[in-house]
Amino acid sequence: MDSRPAADRAFDAASRLKLGSWEAVESVAVLAATHPERPESRPLLAAAQDAATQLKAGTWESVRALAWLGRAAAAVG
Repeated sequence: MDSRPAADRAFDAASRLKLGSWEAVESVAVLAATHPERPESRPLLAAAQDAATQLKAGTWESVRALAWLGRAAAAVG
C-alpha cells in the first residue's frame, strides 16, 4: 500500500501519463493549478500545453481542459 501523501502520488502518476487526450491534459493542468509551488508543476504544465496543440479542439472536453491550462499557467507563473 502506498502511504505517501496524495499530492506525491498524483505527481508520480502524472509523470507517467500519456498526454494524448483532453482528459489527460486536464488532469495535469488541475494538478499544476492545485500545487503551483511544486517544482514538478512547471514541466508537467509545459508538457500538457504542448500536447494540447496536437489535440483537436471544439468539444466541451477541449474547452474545459484549455480553461484549466489557462488557470494553471496563471498559478504556476
